[in-house]
Amino acid sequence: MTRSYRIVRRIRREILQGLHGGGGDRFLTVRDLAAGSGVSLSTAHKVITQLKGEGLLVADSTNPAIINPEVVQRRSAAAENRPRRLGLLVANIASPFFGSLCRQVQQAGLDLGYQVLAASSEYDFSQEQRAIEGFLSIGMEGLLVCPGLADNCATMYRDLLGRGVPIVFISRWDPEIDADYVVAHSFVGAAAVAGHLLSIGYRSFGYIAFGPRLKRDARLNGFRSALAEEGIALAPENVASGDGRDIEHGYRAMAALMESAERPRAVLAYNDLLAIGALRYCHDRGISVPGDVAVAGFDNLPESRVTTPPLTTVDYGVESMARLAVWTLLDRIRNPRRSLSRTLLEPHLIVRQSTDPEALRPSAAGGACCGNPAVSTQSSTMREE
Repeated sequence: MTRSYRIVRRIRREILQGLHGGGGDRFLTVRDLAAGSGVSLSTAHKVITQLKGEGLLVADSTNPAIINPEVVQRRSAAAENRPRRLGLLVANIASPFFGSLCRQVQQAGLDLGYQVLAASSEYDFSQEQRAIEGFLSIGMEGLLVCPGLADNCATMYRDLLGRGVPIVFISRWDPEIDADYVVAHSFVGAAAVAGHLLSIGYRSFGYIAFGPRLKRDARLNGFRSALAEEGIALAPENVASGDGRDIEHGYRAMAALMESAERPRAVLAYNDLLAIGALRYCHDRGISVPGDVAVAGFDNLPESRVTTPPLTTVDYGVESMARLAVWTLLDRIRNPRRSLSRTLLEPHLIVRQSTDPEALRPSAAGGACCGNPAVSTQSSTMREE
């Protein structure tokens, strides 16, 4: 398969999806197409000639290549007979958090007449890339993506956005990419945990991280910043990091913190699964929680209500995140040239017995009141009763 053929096939699909505008809109120049596709001027000219031969492009008196108005009519007719579909790419569909997110996104899509197909990258860039290509090859109208952490992810998504693919980042976003996103205000949520622990009287802290890219961990940065405001430094040796984000990794990370010379008295984990692993380590070693060490997590998974002791955590409303993300994506599809939409969901601190022995055990329902999703720089705190 020649390179020009691959480009023709890609642009044919993009034109039929409306990613290059509507009928009568000016198409790329030969020079722009060559630069954007990384090919020579002669190859770009062949591509445009081929697209004209297929009737996708035509010329008028002022422009050498415009979108054929008949394409819009064909596209509209085809749209009436095809399912309305969105793609959802998450990092690990087997995790409780992403499993819940998938269910909520799919329900939000169904409520608005869209089928949502989900895929999992498993934190592997090549798998992430294949999933995106697969979504586009079957005509997804837009993508909801929890982007990976690989260095080349940013390049891939910038290219897709540059080609007009509607994308909304959900749960996590990359500050290097100009795109719509709906995420939790993790910095504020982690700062709220720090404030809670400080108010009880803790002065020695640890953090269980996910992944090696600590500079981009908003939860770590929020936790550290809130401590620094009170003149307390989070020692580098009290930040346990690694490649996992599950219970087993939390267990190992807590072991490293508790076996250090200056073991912390209060620990925040990047998520609830890591925190549950930390609780299990303490249970196995006879370490009292919160008597010897306090433990808090992030996500408010259902499991966090039934640990021993029940886990203090941060909730930001997965259902609200899912619905806002779907609404944002559909709005982007309808209005491709609108300004960026960036939503930070307000976090809510849920205080339980893993940090505060006076907190009552949660009820069977155990839910937090998540409020209305909004851009916010404040958090709220509640004790479950």
